[in-house]
Amino acid sequence: MGASVGIGGLIVGISMLVVFSMAISALDAQVATGLDAIESASVPDPSFTIDDVNIAQHVIHEVSMSAGNQGTGYFDGILKANVGSDECGGFSATFTTTGGEIDVGNVVITNHGFCPSSSTPTWTIYNMSNVIQTPTTPATFDAPVFHQYIYANITNQGSETLKSDEVWVFYDGEEPETLTESQDSPQSILAGVNTNWYSGETLQLFWNDELSTNTEYERLAMTVGPTTLVRSTS
Repeated sequence: MGASVGIGGLIVGISMLVVFSMAISALDAQVATGLDAIESASVPDPSFTIDDVNIAQHVIHEVSMSAGNQGTGYFDGILKANVGSDECGGFSATFTTTGGEIDVGNVVITNHGFCPSSSTPTWTIYNMSNVIQTPTTPATFDAPVFHQYIYANITNQGSETLKSDEVWVFYDGEEPETLTESQDSPQSILAGVNTNWYSGETLQLFWNDELSTNTEYERLAMTVGPTTLVRSTS
């Protein structure tokens, strides 16, 4: 009889320990959930603005010349372009010469400009005093490489520092890239490098869109966490 009472008490004791353990586990889970909720509530949603978005189509991205087409009788100078009466947005490039011939591979674009179409422009060659040169034999440039350039300014209006590789960029809702990945040109301050986007800081961004179709985008969208903004291009 005494043995039965002892075993019964043991069973009851074990049951109470199990119940107590379950209660402690439930309490721990509730505390953890509460702490997560408090922490989440203390971090505000990202807040930023897309201040402006500008697209330049038919930008002269690259100018080249083949050996044998350098011409003769030239001096170091400036190359300009026009399509009809349009001066291609102020395009200009500098070049050096050797023995009166334009140096192949040493034509440096100083202003990419933008032309009204992808038609090969008419090239005009000036000296460094901005006077048209009269060579012995005219030089011949290859057809230029046209790209589309996209410029934007964005400002972090929130109180938190954001990471550029956590900011997603979309063109017309397609081709999602992080802000770090999308900056593929040395002209950008990011240039493919992850960086902090500090509170109150405005970033000047540059995208080199290499689409051969030169399709003009209508919207630029950016997403950070739960925050998404869309801005029409101009």
